[in-house]
Amino acid sequence: MEEEKLEVEIKDEDRVMLVFSYLGPLSIVSILTARKEFIKWHAKQGFIFFILWMALFVVLQPFYLFFKLIWLGWLFLTIEILIGLGIFALAFFCMVRGLEGEKFKIPFIGDLADRF
Repeated sequence: MEEEKLEVEIKDEDRVMLVFSYLGPLSIVSILTARKEFIKWHAKQGFIFFILWMALFVVLQPFYLFFKLIWLGWLFLTIEILIGLGIFALAFFCMVRGLEGEKFKIPFIGDLADRF
């Protein structure tokens, strides 16, 4: 995970857009309305992160249903909840770093955000 220190002046409206960047579907609002490239980059990273999170959730659901049939659903559900908490913590960490004026690249996702 990479950090880039940027001296970016962040106004109150930019702070709102940064918070929206990591709140799932609200990142689209940040992508469309942000004026600064710094905010747009965080919004792109947040949107890609959300899409990959949803894809992971969709992939894990059949496994949960299968394990539920053999009475191990609680184990898989616990693992799924822990993964969700980790994803939430990473999104919150990226949000805080953005509010501090830093670019925190999530591996692979940050590189995708650079391309778009």
